[in-house]
Amino acid sequence: MTDMRKHLQAMFADVRQFLLADGLGKLATVQTNARGDVTKEFDFLAEGRIIDYCAREITEPVRILTEERGEVRSRSGPARWTLIVDPVDGSENFARGNQLSCVSLALLPGEELPRPDDVVVALVGGIFSGTIYEGEKGAGAWRNGEPTRPSQLSALSDAIVTIDFNFRGSPDVTRLFPLLRAVKDARRFGSAAFEFVAVASGGVDAYVDARDTLSPENYMAAYLIVAEAGGVISDRLGWPLAPIHAMTQGQSIVAAATRPLHAAILETLARDSVR
Repeated sequence: MTDMRKHLQAMFADVRQFLLADGLGKLATVQTNARGDVTKEFDFLAEGRIIDYCAREITEPVRILTEERGEVRSRSGPARWTLIVDPVDGSENFARGNQLSCVSLALLPGEELPRPDDVVVALVGGIFSGTIYEGEKGAGAWRNGEPTRPSQLSALSDAIVTIDFNFRGSPDVTRLFPLLRAVKDARRFGSAAFEFVAVASGGVDAYVDARDTLSPENYMAAYLIVAEAGGVISDRLGWPLAPIHAMTQGQSIVAAATRPLHAAILETLARDSVR
């Protein structure tokens, strides 16, 4: 997988260079995507650069599943690879010059129904910081090239947890109240991929999105990185994450540094259903 890992690194480097130069001024809205979210020009152009890279540099056909364009093929023929792309995760942050925005790239073999456990190489890269989180199935996870591991914390009362509070158009935010009362402290970055992948290096102890609305480009790369680092991942009910039938489908996620912490979060979230 070394060559494909290098390809993801090169895609990130190219997109980051664009975003930190011309991209900072490309703030116009150019479309509304399939999820009903507005697409900024920098998003659309960054995504286009990744598609162009695949067509130019990867000789095998790549099926590219994107946030802004849907499905794109790099060349004709059955796909050797499927690439799930979020060109700018944390678009609002990026547009405001906030440091918490990233590029998320998840690579799977072939073009079968994508499943989180089938991701073989992944990269989440900080646009402003240049920090790179990577994972390779069966080989490990890295932060800036160095092996990374989650914290070993198991007590919910000691945990710092990133939680998505943006419940606009989705279930009531009150389902999070028991968790907020139980944790040591909560964070929100405004970039789901960054929040998720922070678990891999101990930046936070857990990541929770209980809205059932998180779309695949936000989490597929981070899923592999956290799993390879040794974290524990499920949906908010404790089930494995679902296969990807559409880029618009919603998902809940609970990712934790340790199994006891993961179990404690699931138990706490379950209190909402018995109120």
